[in-house]
Amino acid sequence: MVDRRRAMGVAAALAAMLCGSGYAHAVDLLTVVEQAVDYDASVAQARASYDAARQAVPIARAALLPQLSGGWGRGYNRIDTEGFPRNDYWQSGWSVNLTQPLFDWTRWTNYRQADLVEARGAVEFGGAQQASILRAAKAYFDELAAEDEVRRIDDYLAAIDAEYGQLQRRRDAGEATGIDLRDAHTLRDEIVLQQRVAQVNLQAKRRALEQVTGAPFEPLARLRGAMPLPAAAPADPEDWAAQAREHGFGVQMRQLDWQIAQYDVTKARAAHYPVAGVTASYTPAGAAAGYARPTTTTTAMLTVTIPLFSGGEVQSKVKASEALEDKARNGLLSAQRDAEAAARESFARYEAGRERTRMLIDFVEACRNTLDATQAGYKVGSRTSTDVLRTLNALYVARRDLRAARYDTIVALLQLKADAATLDIDDIAAIGSLLIGPRDDLSAPAKG
Repeated sequence: MVDRRRAMGVAAALAAMLCGSGYAHAVDLLTVVEQAVDYDASVAQARASYDAARQAVPIARAALLPQLSGGWGRGYNRIDTEGFPRNDYWQSGWSVNLTQPLFDWTRWTNYRQADLVEARGAVEFGGAQQASILRAAKAYFDELAAEDEVRRIDDYLAAIDAEYGQLQRRRDAGEATGIDLRDAHTLRDEIVLQQRVAQVNLQAKRRALEQVTGAPFEPLARLRGAMPLPAAAPADPEDWAAQAREHGFGVQMRQLDWQIAQYDVTKARAAHYPVAGVTASYTPAGAAAGYARPTTTTTAMLTVTIPLFSGGEVQSKVKASEALEDKARNGLLSAQRDAEAAARESFARYEAGRERTRMLIDFVEACRNTLDATQAGYKVGSRTSTDVLRTLNALYVARRDLRAARYDTIVALLQLKADAATLDIDDIAAIGSLLIGPRDDLSAPAKG
């Protein structure tokens, strides 16, 4: 038994050395997130939409400024007058035209609305970036969780194989029975099946991570063994709910949609208002070849257009825009309620994760004590080798669940920040600072 423990200790030390040497080239969370944001097509789409939205103000402002145009032409003229010879001649000329709107409420409303269009593009871009950050973080920790499961099964299978070889030697010496060997073999078959499922799941998680980052998979940095979980500040869920209700990206989008719809109503009503403007032109014309003298025409005019009757079209457009404004207002109310509920749920998951982590720390220690007691019982013959293996697996499972609980807690905190529209690269860097230590020590208790 002492030799088996020594051999397992040497194997663990070798594994730690290999993991430590590979860690130097591990990819951390911040790198994965930056790769994902750069690669994410939805972020690129939102960026392009924002670039387009930034032109809304210049376009609307241009409609309020003077419009100047010019032209040139050359024409052929023929004059037939009864009793006189026919006259044919060519004439050329050019013109400059100026238009300046004085009062056009639709254009002024467009100009005021353009700021909201630009702001909406910025919010959409920020929301896309935050969503990309969150997707990358989830994919990162999903891969770590799948890797932990494979490691757990591999370690357990190695222990079973070592115990199976020990049982064969003991049976040859008459100290074990065929029943013990069958039990160990059956347990091994069960674990091999679990190993295959875990390996397939790990490959799927790695492919998902590659799809997020657009880069081939590389080993990931892991959490420190005694890592304290980050705290949520503020600690009151109502503060998070209020933040999400007022500032969540979804809420901001619906708020801007509502304000834009209000301006659409104003523009529809503006069709009832008169439109006033000034137009001016300067048109010199060259002399007709051998016929007329040069002429120059200069005009300036104040125009006022008053809508009188449109067949009910304006009234229908006003009603339609009012209905759409009501739709946007209710969309805002729905977004606020959803954001508030999502923030409360994320905070509850975060708190549950912290509590589960604290409980699993104690459970891991209890499993370790149980394993020691079972091994002692095995020495005196009150426990079987199968009891030792199952107790050992319980410890492996508890350690895996502890790490998974820590991953889930971190993701829940990131989701909570995303609900409140406060998640950014600085938060990822803060989490990343917890990943730069040595590879996760399974025997070290994690702090909640």
